[in-house]
Amino acid sequence: MTAAKPNFEYQIGGSLESSAPSYVKRLADTEFYERLKWGQFCYVLNSRQMGKSSLRVQMMQRLQAEGIICAFIDLTGMGTQDVTPEKWYAGIVQSLVSSCQLHSKIQWRSWWRERRDLLSPVQCLSQFIEEVLLVEVKENIVIFIDEIDRVLSQNFSLDDFFALIRFFFQQREVNYEYKRLTFALLGVANPNELIQNKTQTPFNIGKAIELEGFQPDEVQPLIDGLKQRVSNPEAVLMQILEWTGGQPFLTQKLCQFIVLESTAQRFSSVEQVVRSHIVENWESQDEPEHLRTIRDRILYRNEKRTGRLLELYQQILRLGEISADGTPEQIELRLSGLVVEQQGKLKVYNRIYKAVFNQNWVNCKLAELRPYAEAIAAWSASACQDESYLLRGQALQDTLAWALGKSLGDLDYQFLAASQELAKRQAQMSLKALAQANKLLAQARQKAKPEVLQRRIAWGWIPRIAIYVTAPILLLRFAGLLQGGEWNMLDQFFCWRLLLESPEKRIVIVTIDEEDIRKVGKWPIPDQVLAKAIANIKAQQPRAIGLDIYRDLPVEPGHQDLVNIFKSTSNLYGIEKVVGSEINTIPIASPPTLNPERVGFADQVVDADGKVRRALLSVKLSQNRIRYSLAVKLAQHYLNKEGITTKWVDNDPNQAWGKAVLEKFVGNDGGYVRADYGGYQILLNFRGNQENFDTLPLKDILEKPIPPASLRDRLVLIGTTAESIKDVLYTPYNSGLFGSSQPMTGVTVHANIISQIISAAVDGRPLLRVWPKPIEWMWILVWAGLGASVSRQLRSSIAIAASIIFAGAGLLGISFLAFCLGWWLPIIPSLLVFLGSAVALELVTHKQLERLQFHHTLALLLEMCQDHPLAGAIAIEYLKQSESQENQAFIEQQLREKQLTTSTIELVE
Repeated sequence: MTAAKPNFEYQIGGSLESSAPSYVKRLADTEFYERLKWGQFCYVLNSRQMGKSSLRVQMMQRLQAEGIICAFIDLTGMGTQDVTPEKWYAGIVQSLVSSCQLHSKIQWRSWWRERRDLLSPVQCLSQFIEEVLLVEVKENIVIFIDEIDRVLSQNFSLDDFFALIRFFFQQREVNYEYKRLTFALLGVANPNELIQNKTQTPFNIGKAIELEGFQPDEVQPLIDGLKQRVSNPEAVLMQILEWTGGQPFLTQKLCQFIVLESTAQRFSSVEQVVRSHIVENWESQDEPEHLRTIRDRILYRNEKRTGRLLELYQQILRLGEISADGTPEQIELRLSGLVVEQQGKLKVYNRIYKAVFNQNWVNCKLAELRPYAEAIAAWSASACQDESYLLRGQALQDTLAWALGKSLGDLDYQFLAASQELAKRQAQMSLKALAQANKLLAQARQKAKPEVLQRRIAWGWIPRIAIYVTAPILLLRFAGLLQGGEWNMLDQFFCWRLLLESPEKRIVIVTIDEEDIRKVGKWPIPDQVLAKAIANIKAQQPRAIGLDIYRDLPVEPGHQDLVNIFKSTSNLYGIEKVVGSEINTIPIASPPTLNPERVGFADQVVDADGKVRRALLSVKLSQNRIRYSLAVKLAQHYLNKEGITTKWVDNDPNQAWGKAVLEKFVGNDGGYVRADYGGYQILLNFRGNQENFDTLPLKDILEKPIPPASLRDRLVLIGTTAESIKDVLYTPYNSGLFGSSQPMTGVTVHANIISQIISAAVDGRPLLRVWPKPIEWMWILVWAGLGASVSRQLRSSIAIAASIIFAGAGLLGISFLAFCLGWWLPIIPSLLVFLGSAVALELVTHKQLERLQFHHTLALLLEMCQDHPLAGAIAIEYLKQSESQENQAFIEQQLREKQLTTSTIELVE
């Protein structure tokens, strides 16, 4: 046995040194060397770990021994992060300067900076090679560019780089110097992919060097390493080649494993080493990485093409070999190293690959890749005949969307085409079934509708709806949310009734207007003028005189005259202010010389919206002192003269004066909610505005003779109507379509209160009254029941709307008539409950009829299912989809009871 070479080591990965004893010379070594020596452009593009880098080291050593300058550019060192075209091309120049030892001849960085603003990076490289490299280096030059496939990983195009190499090749015809320049490209790439822009000429220059695996007649260096390790090194190596197919990396690795096993005296067979050290648990034992590199290139380099590559490889596994046709998928599979082309056929490179990447591995990866893996496997197992495994509905749509843009295998396309054809046939069948289902559903609904329309909702719903609607409306009323609406409705009634009211002849108002004040020349009116006016009025023998002007202080001249007239006029009444307010909290005293029995207060009660709708007749002050209003004083004086007793009974809520009973107002009367009802108040039943009373201006009283009997036996009120004095109050007559824009003067308000009391006591004119709350609630509930009844009797929505309008007009008419008779009815709540109950019952009726029609329709469809199972089932499904969840559950229950299913509907899903 020949002795093994000392220090012999097998190289696993990386480049072998030029003197490495395990380097195996192949046919490619001679061809590559000869062609480069004679200046021919070459490229070695093959799968990884085929010995390209070691080949390049050997070529550089041999060529340099021939006096040829060899430059080496490793594109791996260029990187891909934060690399710009300028940096990339500058890196090429730096590698050339370093390899050709040009540092002493050129400051390349300065040279590059001088040109980068004027020339593109590729032009700078071209100029460097022409003006520097070919000038400074007189020998022949071979530029080795390794890992050429790295250009495909850059974020920018390097098509111009390969176009530049072709330019150098073409320049040989016009420039002899370029014949000294040769390029050798090495890497894992397809030459057609180097220039990615399809509008440019492909990279089609140079000679491809076929780098095959180790052949039996080439592996003597490897046999030398096995000597004295195994008993028959030549036979062992032949067995190794049977497993590796001569793949350089695997061959070196397997030799190393056998040496180690032999050293440990564990070596029994090559197969045992292959299975224990390479095949079994290969993903964890694959160090340095080789098998995982092949796996990742197939599965992850271009995921859109992964399925096609796996099926192509599966086909090779199944058939043993297929014809090579140069398709992109076949080229990619070859570049992965998994398959090799031999004599126009593609086959698995070696037994190790076939053992690792076996049929189970392919099936597993296809199952992970395909969303329909189980279905296509079962369909394929049935000789592509069993249609039950084909995709349908949303699953088919999702799969087609997933397949878009991917390169799939032939079996995938056959499976998808068969699924689409089945879907097309089912769609045609489904269209007929759908049309019939629509017809059946329309017939069932049309037949059920007349039967349903003959039904009416039960009478028992009317009280329920009335109560359900009335309760929240009453709550709104108790909360005060309807108070403003009821006030406005009352105001509108006052405006409407204004046209029906007759003038008040028992009261005359003497007005002090702006013209009177200008003529007198000051305000307050001097006592002298006021005394003269009262004297003139007194001469006409009125029933009583009411002075609605505060006179707690003298206004000269003529104060003594006024004092005298106060003392001498027994039927003269003045005013005071007894109730404080936020604006003026200080009461105003009565005229000091006037008998307190002939003084009434002028205070009024104002609602939250700023209007006067109530009359304050008396107020109890401290020490149980009771003060009465000016209106009460004058009305008592007038009625006493008429022989009507007007005794005021304290704490009596019903003061009886002649034909009138003055009912005391409480806080929740009528539309009021929690109103202040201090003192003795009554609802104010207005006679009208100033036009409903006889008036005389002050200047006529002072200057003109008063017509005989114009004031005799009448109540005379003296007050200001001048706008500048602002003795005005807002009343119901400032609301509505027929209301006045001007507020009412205070003296006119007093006149209305007096007229209300006198006309009620003498003439029996109604006072404004309200119903007790229980009666109001019953009234509102009756209108709610009426609204529900109308809605039940009328089937048309238009008729119901018209009835609501007519009923609303009727309610307004009834309420206005009652108002004219002295009753304030709850209008707004009644309108709301009438409308609410009518609408509510209509909604309930519609819901009940819908439910009834649904039940009738479903019953008819269940009958139709006996004659038309598929169309009937689809029609029921349509009905189900259009119904609520409750009805859907009812349909499911009926189907279970009838022992029917909707499985046939899957045809149209």
